[in-house]
Amino acid sequence: MMQSSITAHSVWKRIAIPRIAWSKSILGTLGTHCQSFSESRPRAFLLCAVILGLVGFACLLLFPFLAVLSGHGLYEALFIKQTIAWNNVLAWLVLCMFSILISYRIYRYRPALPAGSILTRDAYPLLHQLVGEQLGHYCSTRVDRIVVTNEFEIDILKTPKWALPIWSTNTLVIGLPLIHCLSASQFQCALARRLGQFSKRYNWLENWIYQLREIWPQYCASARKCGLGFQPVGWFFMLYAPVYKVITIPVARLDELAADKYAMELFNDEEVLDTITTQLMCDRYLAGKPQPVLKKTAAYRERAFKEIYFGMITELRSGLQGEKHAKWLAKTLSVEEQWDDIVPSLARRVESLGHTHYRIVTNTSGSAASVYLGTALDDLTENAVDSNVQEHTAVQG
Repeated sequence: MMQSSITAHSVWKRIAIPRIAWSKSILGTLGTHCQSFSESRPRAFLLCAVILGLVGFACLLLFPFLAVLSGHGLYEALFIKQTIAWNNVLAWLVLCMFSILISYRIYRYRPALPAGSILTRDAYPLLHQLVGEQLGHYCSTRVDRIVVTNEFEIDILKTPKWALPIWSTNTLVIGLPLIHCLSASQFQCALARRLGQFSKRYNWLENWIYQLREIWPQYCASARKCGLGFQPVGWFFMLYAPVYKVITIPVARLDELAADKYAMELFNDEEVLDTITTQLMCDRYLAGKPQPVLKKTAAYRERAFKEIYFGMITELRSGLQGEKHAKWLAKTLSVEEQWDDIVPSLARRVESLGHTHYRIVTNTSGSAASVYLGTALDDLTENAVDSNVQEHTAVQG
């Protein structure tokens, strides 16, 4: 499903639901019940989420286990038993070959790394220095690569290096709209939230569940690319991944609250409050921007996208000032949590930080994009626009 604008996300990340597997109504009912269960019996719910997460590992290990089991059965049918039952031999042989084929496809599975413009250490030394310093503080997992995208986000995405999601390539994903709307200090705080969250020092179980939410859908995407033999695994994850993401939403919210606490190790509560308020408010502001009525010609699409994208960037650079700032802050505070909201409401996050009121913060120090992306900022922005033009042209053409 297409986003309503180039940078416009919903205020919170929504669940990607494969249309062939589940309807929103079914998942909505399931999500509502899980929310009630998590509030009434949090420990039991966490245990259920852990067990559900292990189901994905069980699926990946099932076919290698069946290959060994059927191989042993075939050996017994041919060489151990006195009389050879050819029906049994054929059944074991078919199961063994089928299991070996699927196991081989699972073993060969290599998901694609997150797309985006790669920010190398040589070209962006200040950004890599900042990441390195914060990783050192949190004793956090390594960051293997940093990419910039055209989404409103800052996240660490784990891409399995092998069939089982045990060893991963960690990609720090930074959205251009987000780094444009935050000051340098706010961006540092937002980065600290994410790096601290993935250090797992006191939220290891919740973060393990949180990470699997982004890992299991990768097996759905690869079902069409891995060729003959991977389809049974892909079909399973097309059913399993959406259910897992819905059921674990309450755990994801807890992990996001833990991320706010991690940020307070490097920043005071007022700075963390400023950052999360600005981030949510700008995200909601961008989500409210209307989608242009795109014509059929590619030239018009490109011109329309660029005008809208650069127009919004200009507004973000200048900041939401005065009455406009207060208006969008009020709108952000008025939004209540829905069953599919992964990030808690601003009111809940403010309360978790020990505050009872909100401050209107004005960004007067400029954009973090100009500090950490430097002279390459215009080129990165141009690439982001071109990427969106191609995506929308492909979808509508």
